[in-house]
Amino acid sequence: MRYAAGPVGLLLGLAAAGQADGSEASTALGFWLNPDQGWVVETSDCGAALCGKLVGFRKTQSPDYVATDRHNPDPKKRGRPLCGLELLGSFTPSPEVAGKWDRGWVYDPDTGNTYTGEAQMVGPNTIELRGYILLPLFGRTLTLVRETGPITRCSVSPPG
Repeated sequence: MRYAAGPVGLLLGLAAAGQADGSEASTALGFWLNPDQGWVVETSDCGAALCGKLVGFRKTQSPDYVATDRHNPDPKKRGRPLCGLELLGSFTPSPEVAGKWDRGWVYDPDTGNTYTGEAQMVGPNTIELRGYILLPLFGRTLTLVRETGPITRCSVSPPG
């Protein structure tokens, strides 16, 4: 399994549901940056769970560059823009550990794969996300940091 540092890392944003000190789930909401790829994900409430959409790029090829979902296993979706695409969802608070979110999913457009995920707030501005297949042992942990600078939002949204 290949885990790119791209969107998967951004997905950690949903894991930020709370800190070890018992902070509210609202600490998970906001903008999260994968420093390697420069992708920005905005996390928000989605019913009783957290989700996150790709909303910006800190690094781009050129001003008119439009990243597409070219590795999607469904050929009909390969031309859709990544901007606005939901990259993580269904993360729910862990009943056992404060500041941890379980039972979520993470979509990695660098591979076209969707993984099971869990996330943990490890500081006020840092989240660790574990994406895996079957068991957490078979996966990779990525780190996201809270984006505090100006965000240049991408403007192309996926259809429908």
